[in-house]
Amino acid sequence: MKGRFNRYMHRLEWIKGRSSMKISVIIPAWNAERYIAKAIESCLRQTFPPHEIVVVDDASTDSTAEVAESFPSPVQVIRLAENMGVSVARNRGVQASTGDWLAFLDADDWFLPEKLDAQRRCALEHEHAVLIYTGFLSSLDGVESPARFNPPTVLEPMLRYNCAFHVGTVALRRDAFDAVGGFDSSHKGTEDWDLWLRLAARYSVQAIAAVPEPLAVYRTTPGSLSSNTMRMFKAKAGMIDGRCLYGTTCVSRRLWRRRVSAFQHYDVSIALRAERSPLDLPFILKSVVLWPFPWSDMPKRYKIAAFMIKQHLLKYLPMLSPQT
Repeated sequence: MKGRFNRYMHRLEWIKGRSSMKISVIIPAWNAERYIAKAIESCLRQTFPPHEIVVVDDASTDSTAEVAESFPSPVQVIRLAENMGVSVARNRGVQASTGDWLAFLDADDWFLPEKLDAQRRCALEHEHAVLIYTGFLSSLDGVESPARFNPPTVLEPMLRYNCAFHVGTVALRRDAFDAVGGFDSSHKGTEDWDLWLRLAARYSVQAIAAVPEPLAVYRTTPGSLSSNTMRMFKAKAGMIDGRCLYGTTCVSRRLWRRRVSAFQHYDVSIALRAERSPLDLPFILKSVVLWPFPWSDMPKRYKIAAFMIKQHLLKYLPMLSPQT
C-alpha cells in the first residue's frame, strides 16, 4: 500500500511539473529588422505563455536589436560583438535562458497561438519525450501552405535520410540539449538535423513525440541556405559518416551508407528537376547505381528516372539528327 501511494504521489509530482513547465524561446537574429517584431509578437500571443523570450542579435548592421529591445519582459536581448552564425547564437541564447524546455524560432518565422500549449499537453501525455515537434506551414510570398508532416512512427529510418522536422516546430528538454552538447557550429545548414541525430543516437527515436497540427510558419526566402540545392546536397552528404549511420556496424554500416547516399541523390534530383536543371538525370541515375533494389522509401524512383531519360532524349535527339 505504501509503495502504491508513493508511486501515486510521484505521478502527481510529475504531472504538476509538466503542467507548469517553463519554456524558453530562443530567437537568433541577424539583420532581421523587417521580421523580428512579428516573431516576438507570435511568442507573446501564446495561449500558454513562454517563461522567457531570448533574442540573440548576431552582430546585425541594421536595427534588429533596437526593435527587439523595444519589447518589455519576458523579452531579453543579447548582443554578440561579432557575427558568429546561427548555431553559436542559439547556444548563447540557451546559456542565458532558465527554462526547463527550449523552443527555437528563427527571426523571420513565427508561431501560431496554440503551439506551446499543444506541446505542453503532449508532454503530459508522453512522459518519456525529450523532444516534441509539430506540423508547420510554409510561407512563400505571403501564401501559406501545409508542409509534409512526418509522424514519429516513420522517424526510423527517415531521420537517417533527411531532416524530418523543422527546427521552428521543436520544443526540447534542456537536460537533453545539454547532454548532447547543443548545436554544432561546424555544420552550416544542417546544424538542426545534426542535433536531432545525436538525440536519436542517445535516447532513440522513441523519445521523440509530435503534434500533427501545423502550429509554426516557416518563411521561404529566395537565396536562403536551405534553398541552395547543391550547397545543401554537399552539406547533407557530409553528414552520412558522421551522424546518419549511428548504431550501425560492419556490413550493416556499409549497406546503410549506400542507402542514405542513394536517397540523398534521389532527393536532390527531384529538386534539380523542379529547377529545370540538366543535372537531374545524373543524380537520379547515381541513386539507382548506389541502391538498385526496389525500395519503399522511394516508390516512384524508377518511374521518375524513366521519365527524366525520356525528357532528355526528346530534348537532345533533334540536335543529333542530320541536317537537311
